[in-house]
Amino acid sequence: MPIKQQKKLLSRKIPVKSIRTQYKKVSPKIIRAIWDKKAYVSLFAILIIFISIHAYTTPTSVTASNTNIRNKTDTRIAQYSDTHITPNAILTDQNLASSFMLHDNLAALVTSTTNNQPSTGIKTVSPAKEYGTWLWTSPRDMTDDYIQSVLSGAQSNGIHTIYVSVDTYLDIFTLPDGPEKTKKEKDFSAALEHFITLAHQKNITVDAEAGWRNWAQPDNLYKPFAIINYIKNFNVTHTEKLRGFQYDIEPYLLPEYVTDEQSVLRNYLSLIDQTITHFNGSDLQFSVVIPDFYDDVSKETVPVTYNGTTAYTYTHILTMLERRSGSTIIIMAYRNFATGENGSIDVSHTEVTEASSGNFHTKIIIAQETGDVQPAYITFNNTSKKYFTTQVNTIQSTFQSYTNFGGIAVHYVNAFMQLN
Repeated sequence: MPIKQQKKLLSRKIPVKSIRTQYKKVSPKIIRAIWDKKAYVSLFAILIIFISIHAYTTPTSVTASNTNIRNKTDTRIAQYSDTHITPNAILTDQNLASSFMLHDNLAALVTSTTNNQPSTGIKTVSPAKEYGTWLWTSPRDMTDDYIQSVLSGAQSNGIHTIYVSVDTYLDIFTLPDGPEKTKKEKDFSAALEHFITLAHQKNITVDAEAGWRNWAQPDNLYKPFAIINYIKNFNVTHTEKLRGFQYDIEPYLLPEYVTDEQSVLRNYLSLIDQTITHFNGSDLQFSVVIPDFYDDVSKETVPVTYNGTTAYTYTHILTMLERRSGSTIIIMAYRNFATGENGSIDVSHTEVTEASSGNFHTKIIIAQETGDVQPAYITFNNTSKKYFTTQVNTIQSTFQSYTNFGGIAVHYVNAFMQLN
């Protein structure tokens, strides 16, 4: 059924007269029986009609018989940015890679003006729980009308944090030094601050987001550290500031992951570890987006030995983030049903429980998908806003008593605003 037709059916009640017309061609004898008041036939017909209507109005979801495909499905889950991202975030510049590995410190490539000076004046709302969303449009491509549309839509839907992509800064970073590069960076920063200013006017905080699957690989480390230095400098040199920085790096999508999972995950952990150290002296919050299978229950990944400790990737990340106050982990628990086997609560329960039962301070945020992606049961794309809200409320009420439950993130703002 076309999406528009499904949404129309979801958003209205079907009157009896409409039902009679709708099913007349399908089952004329049953309809005639109903209206002739033949009770035994009528009851049977009503049952058939109820089942048919339920099929129209119930969103596609995974069933118990589908749970064996959970891991295979989740290991292919990627954010919208995975296919809508600047080539400079994907491709490897061998000259920059060689320079970075030669110096083993991006300070030789990028001059940082922070010098361990904490920034001040960051806009904070301090809500009880996070309700955030992603915005993949680059600041340099946003018009005022577009910004106002996004911010108004986010505000009306209760969103109070936006994770805005800054990957396109790499288009500037990779330019040769000179007046053109300086001007482009200045313009980029002006556009970013403008967006933050307008967001703050609506009591919405802003985090910078960046990442691609290969960023933790040794020949691509110049990318994340170029972004980090830019973000740190931005907050020191601008009045309107970012609340934090977020990695969305999905190394499990790399071809190398299939043949050398240990090395790929170890590189990923090393990047997170180095990033936390690099943020010393800054009050930027740090968050990491991960899938739902880095824990010790799903068994999709193997334990990784890092710095002498063997543990699952999720446990390593939790431990590392204890060094960074205000840190969060966002779990891509993408299902369009909250409860039951393989629902959003089921696939994220281990992460929330481990964080809450241990001596950890990092908050765990549960992410939900609204984009047009497959398989259908991982997204609310073809459902109603009312149904989405019901499922999110169920997640929140289930985890409310867990000390480390940090809230909800919705992927992504443009798709979210299209739910009716």
